[in-house]
Amino acid sequence: MTPVIAMPSTRSCGGGRASRSSLAGLAAALVLGGCAAAAGGFVLAQDGDPARQARLVAARASLARVVYLGETHDNSVHHAHQARVLQALLQAGVRPALAFEMLTQDQQPEVDEAMRDADGAAALDARLRWRARGWPHFAMYQPLFELALSDRLPVIAADLDPGTVRRIAKEGLGVLPEAERDRVASRLRPDPEREARLEREIAEAHCGLLPAAAIPFMVQAWHARNVVMARHIGQALDEGRRVVVIVGRGHLERGGLPDQLHALRPGTRQLIVDFAEAPLDEFAPLPGSNSIRWLTRGVDHGDPCAGLRSPRQ
Repeated sequence: MTPVIAMPSTRSCGGGRASRSSLAGLAAALVLGGCAAAAGGFVLAQDGDPARQARLVAARASLARVVYLGETHDNSVHHAHQARVLQALLQAGVRPALAFEMLTQDQQPEVDEAMRDADGAAALDARLRWRARGWPHFAMYQPLFELALSDRLPVIAADLDPGTVRRIAKEGLGVLPEAERDRVASRLRPDPEREARLEREIAEAHCGLLPAAAIPFMVQAWHARNVVMARHIGQALDEGRRVVVIVGRGHLERGGLPDQLHALRPGTRQLIVDFAEAPLDEFAPLPGSNSIRWLTRGVDHGDPCAGLRSPRQ
């Protein structure tokens, strides 16, 4: 089976010659094959050669200023593919900043210090309080930090600080001072249908256990996180950097982080790489017109609702 499955709006994105060519040659092949067209993206199959697929993604990424590598946080395959893509970019001479959803803006000074003084990437687990802050095992992310250390890539603590997120989720944006509220408020045009969809998704993600009155505030908090991440990405772009973003795939949906960055910086070339667990409808809509969906094996996530139920439930 070919490792590339063409979407209905594109032609095939694979070929023997492309697999043996340079990164620039792969980029040219993508353009000539219609894969870089604005209308549509393409899908990489689960059973393809991951090294070649990473080079294919890097070729497409070479045309963008911002590349999102959207993960399911506890899927180790996604993290392995992220490292492969970053390695392919580095081999092509790209030296991006590396922005993490898992690191919050209030951590930036300690992140800078840790990256400067760390005795190897494994030491960053404790220094960044990775597991203590609730993220999956650091070993899955360690190869990304190893590349950042070896190639001296800036690491951006991108997300909104958790205290502000909790305040918004509990009481809404109105609880913030005006200047802070303006900095984190959504830049998207009003769209009731979009907001209703986000409310449904947040309710479902919390297993229907949230009070109805809390859901709109949680949507505001989700937007605020995306706005702040977009602002930090924009700062790196202002410094002349390309940016690779390590982020949960849910933030890449329509109305999410790429749309907020577009609202703040129209015309910025962005690429969404959506690592999606199979089985998945190969022709499900992609997150955006400039997107790649890379199908992977799934993992056992356990009962996603267990932690949200009270002990008596």
